Amino acid sequence: MRLKTIIFNFIFVTAICFFTNHGFSQSDGYKGLEYKVVAEGTDSPIENLQIVCFNKYFNKDYLPSDFRLKYNLNDKSLYKKQMLVEIFRTETVNTGLDKIHLKGIKESQDTLIVEYNFINSNESNDDEKLRPFLIVQIPKSKKEVKFVVDGIEGNSTKSEIYIDNK
Repeated sequence: MRLKTIIFNFIFVTAICFFTNHGFSQSDGYKGLEYKVVAEGTDSPIENLQIVCFNKYFNKDYLPSDFRLKYNLNDKSLYKKQMLVEIFRTETVNTGLDKIHLKGIKESQDTLIVEYNFINSNESNDDEKLRPFLIVQIPKSKKEVKFVVDGIEGNSTKSEIYIDNK
């Protein structure tokens, strides 16, 4: 009988620890945010930029018309209750970084975190100077936006963050 009590207590304490730890791991206050990839490629017309666009004006003013047409960025529905997160990068040395891999977007009560990595998805183009970009659509929000690039929060010295909310 005593052995059953010890086993029961062990299982009970283990279960409590498991659920408590699981609860703490979820207590960072962030939840995943759904997004839709609008465009991606290796022909970025902008060198290095992370931007959140609430309307069409940034794209109209800074992206060439042929690029906007190619990726359907003139579509007004892209901004109807939505906004775009756009990431542009130009490779300065031929290291084969040819894709922006979005790990995810999560939000808290007052912050959006966009986490991504630069990856080499195609070794056949390692000797080329590439210009990867990624444009995703998310629900419109006035929250502070933070970028986590290759596991490091904030922007590097080669990249700037702009918020376009005209």
